[in-house]
Amino acid sequence: MKTKTEQVELVVLNKPGVLGRVAGHIRHEGWNIKRLTVDEDKEKAAGEAGVGTSTMEIDIEGIHTKLAQVMERILNLDCVISISMIQNGEKVVRRRSLEKPKSVTAEHHNTEIPLKQPGTFRVLAINPGSTSTKFSLYDDESCIFTKTIRHDTSQLMQYGSVLNQKELRRDCILKSMEEEKINIDTIDAIAGRGGLLRPIESGVYSINEKMLEDLHSITAAVHASALGAIIASEMAKTFSIPAYVVDPIVVDEMDRYAKLSGMPGVERSSIFHALNQKAIARRLAAEMGKLYENCRFIVAHLGGGITIGAHRYGRVIDVNDGIDGEGPFTPERTGAIPAIPIIHMCFSGEYTEQEMIDKVAKNGGIKAYLGTTDLLEVQKMINEGDEFAALVMDSMAYQVSKEIGAMSAVLEGLMDAIILTGGLAYSTRFTGAIKQRVDKLAPVYVFPGEDEMLALASGVLRVLQGKELVKQYT
Repeated sequence: MKTKTEQVELVVLNKPGVLGRVAGHIRHEGWNIKRLTVDEDKEKAAGEAGVGTSTMEIDIEGIHTKLAQVMERILNLDCVISISMIQNGEKVVRRRSLEKPKSVTAEHHNTEIPLKQPGTFRVLAINPGSTSTKFSLYDDESCIFTKTIRHDTSQLMQYGSVLNQKELRRDCILKSMEEEKINIDTIDAIAGRGGLLRPIESGVYSINEKMLEDLHSITAAVHASALGAIIASEMAKTFSIPAYVVDPIVVDEMDRYAKLSGMPGVERSSIFHALNQKAIARRLAAEMGKLYENCRFIVAHLGGGITIGAHRYGRVIDVNDGIDGEGPFTPERTGAIPAIPIIHMCFSGEYTEQEMIDKVAKNGGIKAYLGTTDLLEVQKMINEGDEFAALVMDSMAYQVSKEIGAMSAVLEGLMDAIILTGGLAYSTRFTGAIKQRVDKLAPVYVFPGEDEMLALASGVLRVLQGKELVKQYT
């Protein structure tokens, strides 16, 4: 079927994460973003006290693009003030009331749950974040319901540890499902976001006792993602349905040549955005009419963390460690840096061990240089003539390009495509700077954002449909 492209213009509030929310919502509805630009409105009045506005121009493409439907659903976002589109040759504008909203702790879409159709598999996907719990319901690969529950940080701190938050988050999900009249009996399986497990091969894993034991370890329990599998397992046992995890961040398929670091006792690790990298690679392979297992890709996940993987015939044979400090610097991480100066800093007596870890993992990169991790804010600095901000952004693109070049050597120069994905891929300036350096190596495809919920559901769907064998964690 022939796709159709429509141009949408939105006026949005300058709130943190607004770009990701708008673009993510468009992709969630099944449309592809062809072009996106953002300009701050200097002459328009602020939408809320102390909050200015920006204008977004977005070209969206899709077979099922319906103008009225686009308008109605995007206007449901509390960060959107107005939306305009060309309809029957005329510009149609719709606006949302700017009355101050009541305190809201949950965001959801598609509240009317459709009847389950014969031959369809219904999957519940659960993805806990540091201060939120998101769950979605899929019929095959179509999202029929999604909800994000926001947790008050001070409330979470009262629990002392991530694991102690289990009952709170689980009960929030069950309560929401009851309120939305979601029939548990129609669900065929649950997909939970995996945590910091032991290194494993890519795939869909049944949640077993050994996995649960490892998720309760000190290492795994530092991040809320561990609760995804734990909550999924508890709910699955209660309702007598299977529970799985899909491509957790510890997927390790690295070639043996990639493991040696140069220092005995310190081995290079494979910790990366496996779920999104694998899902996007599979999507592009399908669009190219190929199997992922028959392709050679370089996939760059560009977000708060940046990981760049060499995908060879279904396996990621090399990738930079996204946690321990390899690869390009990112909005909040230093990436690879000279070792000797760091050693001097560690023994200077000026910093504690935790302060040094935070310097590398939380307070490095763009945050260290410019005091922000928001690329929209950086773009605003550049637009206002800040040459150093431009240098920082272009240097990050330079380092990403260099890492892509390194992975092209890993793949012996034979690539079907280079893929740019993640939240930073919404910036055309950033992706354009990368393309300029690497598009002679292979065709470059951009898939902005990440859809972890769909990736979880799609992985489980492959198992339910008999297209992939489930694996056991040992």
